[in-house]
Amino acid sequence: MADLKSLVGDLAGVQSELSGGHGHNYDAAILVHNNGIESYMSVQRAILWSLGSHKNMCWEIIDQETHQHNGRSIDVLTIEKRKMDDHGIVTTGTQQVFFDITEFEES
Repeated sequence: MADLKSLVGDLAGVQSELSGGHGHNYDAAILVHNNGIESYMSVQRAILWSLGSHKNMCWEIIDQETHQHNGRSIDVLTIEKRKMDDHGIVTTGTQQVFFDITEFEES
């Protein structure tokens, strides 16, 4: 998680504490800690922007839902991602990214 935190800090200038997993499912949600400064939504977008920039892709949030999972508040973002290869071919797809925002729900 230190690599993601560094990436987001370096590319987006967001210094939020992050822990947890890779964000690919409920049990591996990226835990966004409440630092009392940034909203979880701004941190989520900074993470997605940083990852997209790092992977040279564009993305757009097409759905956002908050679910309860094992007593935790998990924000599930569905994104549409687009990437152009070296031959000008654009590939698209959707992906869900899971964020644990429990600390923001408690405050």
